[in-house]
Amino acid sequence: MSTAKPLRVGIVGAGGIALYYHLPYFRRCENVTIVAACDVNDAALQQMKDKFGIEHLCYDYRQLVEMDDLDLISVCTSNDCHYPVVMAAIERGLDIYCEKPLALDYAQAKEMYEAARARGTKTGVNFSHRRTPAAQLAREIIASGVLGPISYVSAIYAAGSSHYAEHKGTWRNDRKKAGFGGMGDMGSHMIDMMLWWLGCDITAVTAQTRTYVPEVIARDSGKPMKVTTEDQGMLLVQYANGAMGYFCGSYIFTGRGYDQRVEVYGTHGGLMYNQQHPLELDVLLPPEALKLYQVLRQGGTRDTPYTTILAPERLQGLLPNEPGAQRGVLMDFVDAYRAEGPFSFSPGFYEGMKVQEVLEACKLAKGRRWVNLPL
Repeated sequence: MSTAKPLRVGIVGAGGIALYYHLPYFRRCENVTIVAACDVNDAALQQMKDKFGIEHLCYDYRQLVEMDDLDLISVCTSNDCHYPVVMAAIERGLDIYCEKPLALDYAQAKEMYEAARARGTKTGVNFSHRRTPAAQLAREIIASGVLGPISYVSAIYAAGSSHYAEHKGTWRNDRKKAGFGGMGDMGSHMIDMMLWWLGCDITAVTAQTRTYVPEVIARDSGKPMKVTTEDQGMLLVQYANGAMGYFCGSYIFTGRGYDQRVEVYGTHGGLMYNQQHPLELDVLLPPEALKLYQVLRQGGTRDTPYTTILAPERLQGLLPNEPGAQRGVLMDFVDAYRAEGPFSFSPGFYEGMKVQEVLEACKLAKGRRWVNLPL
């Protein structure tokens, strides 16, 4: 018999992120029931019902948040709907797990955070790559201080096929619905990850964005659609500790698929992270620090100065009875939600707001000046 406190969840948005991330991870948690789902698309709702057996379906999020048997809503909508759904849920007294980026702009994100804090709402934001074992290992190494003061970070998250210009247009190509393109969709993950790794605020931003494919064929209508979000964004940032940083969020890395890489350099060492090798990290560490980890490939030569180490099993988040499956950030949120004592979880709305502040500064900079933070 389960001893976990029951958790009743409503899903708002029935697209891919709900079907392939939120719902599977909720189902991996003990004693969680998906009570209802909401979407404006009848076919998407029916697919969710067929795949997961959710019986209560509705087309208006206001109907869902008024249900009496919910504890939590999971927001999986397009970005323009995050704000109204979240604010309605806060008013109703529901707790919230929300997709990233948190909002369309910094003003919305700040209002969402402040409303949740005032109401005591438990919040989480799905910066899912925090759960990559190599990312957790990198944070551990940086926090130990063994790299010395950090001077530079470079973080890239990009996607790209050989036929990017031929992709069908979606809401992600519409600034009114998405807020951002590659910089907000992909880059927001890396902005959050570097704030998490360094434990240090960004104090200034300059940026450049560009739309390389100005028109596509809309998936829904089959008609030409103007692209109003950026295909690629690049940021230069300054950190409060004196470090400098470079970020790139892009859709146009031709033939790369998904490409997530980070380099971090300090006065005593460095590390290189590549999500294509999620259990490995390339490091330059003092010998005494290197002894703490299992070495996969020895470095120390002129051609190969960096040593490859394995993320310890304690960071791998392996799930019993599911070979190859790993924990997700959503599962960590559920554990924190049920824990005794005051609720404590990161990334929540505060972290979502901090990322949104950097994205807002990106808009304000427009490639011409530095914008100081906080705004």
